[in-house]
Amino acid sequence: MDLSKYKVCPECGKRNSPNLLECRYCEADLTGVKVLDSTAAESAKDTPSSTATTVETELARICECGARNAPQARKCKVCGEDISDILPVQVEKEVKKAFSYELRSYDGSFSVTIDKPLVVVGRETELKEYLQTKVYVSRQHARLTVVADKVFVENMSRTNKTFLNNEEIPDGTPTALKSGDEIGLGGKVIDGSRQDQAAYFIFQVKS
Repeated sequence: MDLSKYKVCPECGKRNSPNLLECRYCEADLTGVKVLDSTAAESAKDTPSSTATTVETELARICECGARNAPQARKCKVCGEDISDILPVQVEKEVKKAFSYELRSYDGSFSVTIDKPLVVVGRETELKEYLQTKVYVSRQHARLTVVADKVFVENMSRTNKTFLNNEEIPDGTPTALKSGDEIGLGGKVIDGSRQDQAAYFIFQVKS
């Protein structure tokens, strides 16, 4: 009877030597994983479990900004950084969630649903029918990027700034949004007043 002992990786499901602290295949943490033997494994197969789940995994390159990228990607799809030297790792497969996102003008007169992975906002791109009279808004002012269940905003304008909750977004820095955030295109709130030639939106997450 084979009584060899081993640890089963909780990430990839492969067997490892019982003295290992991380998986030799995917480098997952094995510190708290119980040591099994073949007899215990066979018994477990015969015992039905209502809590048993199958976790699907996939390879991905994880950028320093936290974004998950395809294993063959050379640049991060969110921040644009070179990730060619980052080794792909085994991660839990992403499951698309039934979220929808909306930009609503601060005065409530206009709203638009974000239904694409990449949306460029400006007087000559998305929302142009609302923004064409806002002279403080650039032709291509800000970029909204949807990654998994998060949305990032990034300033694209060299002459006019983008503000998040009245704080200027640094150029080249994708910033995560949360429901209820206010985005100011070309202007901020000064002494409680918003500038007529700038545009202000409330970001909303809808499930």
